[in-house]
Formats: sequence, C-alpha cells, structure tokens
Amino acid sequence: MDTADRTAIENLIFRYARYVDTAQYEALGELFAAASITANKTDAPLVGATVIGEYWRSINKRYDCGTPRTHHVVTNLEYEPARGGAEMRVKSAFTVLQAVAQLPLQPIACGRYDDVFEKTAGTWRFRSKHIEVTLLGDMSQHLNINIG
Repeated sequence: MDTADRTAIENLIFRYARYVDTAQYEALGELFAAASITANKTDAPLVGATVIGEYWRSINKRYDCGTPRTHHVVTNLEYEPARGGAEMRVKSAFTVLQAVAQLPLQPIACGRYDDVFEKTAGTWRFRSKHIEVTLLGDMSQHLNINIG
C-alpha cells in the first residue's frame, strides 16, 4: 500500500471520530453511505447514510455547545490487505474521553474497531465498521441508551 492510500484510509478513520465528537451526524452518515455498522452492544446492523446519521443523533446526548463533549482517541492501526489490494481491513483501538459539569474528564469507554475499506473509482470508502466495546466507565452523561 502506498502512502497516499494509507493516508486516505487513516483520514476516514479519524474523520469518523471527529464527526462523532463534533456532532456532525449528517456528515458521519455520509461516510457510511455505501457501508454498514455493527456493534457488540446493539442488535441490528445499521445501513446507509440516513439511518446511521439519525441513529447517532438519537443516541448521543448533546450539551449547550452542541456536541456530546467527547474526544475519541484512535490508536494501534493494523492493516490487512484483501481482494488484491482493492480492499483493506484495518483493526484499531479506541478510547472515548468525556468531561461535562456532572463528570470530570475521564475515559468512559474503550474498545476496538474492525473497519473494512474498499477502493472504488480510485477513492477509498468505508464498506463496514464493527465496534467492539470492551471496557465501560460512567456512560450516564454520554448516551440516551443503556449499553452496559
């Protein structure tokens, strides 16, 4: 994989985290217009831009600043090429930090992402994302649903 491909894929991974942290749910949905998201803490896969954007909007609490006051840190990217280089699987680790008036700055969730990307017409895009939550802290100020 060349540097440009690696950078394009990393930008998608990091853009996902930024869109969640800044409550840009429509843009987040567009990242997954041709993809699906699954998670170990939810039952059904989410498919398509509108469904994914609206789901994130509905489950995340937002504060006066308009965001969930979170910061996703994504690390430990491992690349596994597939389908002759037209597809790339990237496994990574994440930590979600949050600080609000009721909760001092602290990690609230950790886990792993298992992302699959495909290159179509020279551009990388998400094909799928699996979110494996492995550690949970105080999520009371983050989500409108219980994933404990």
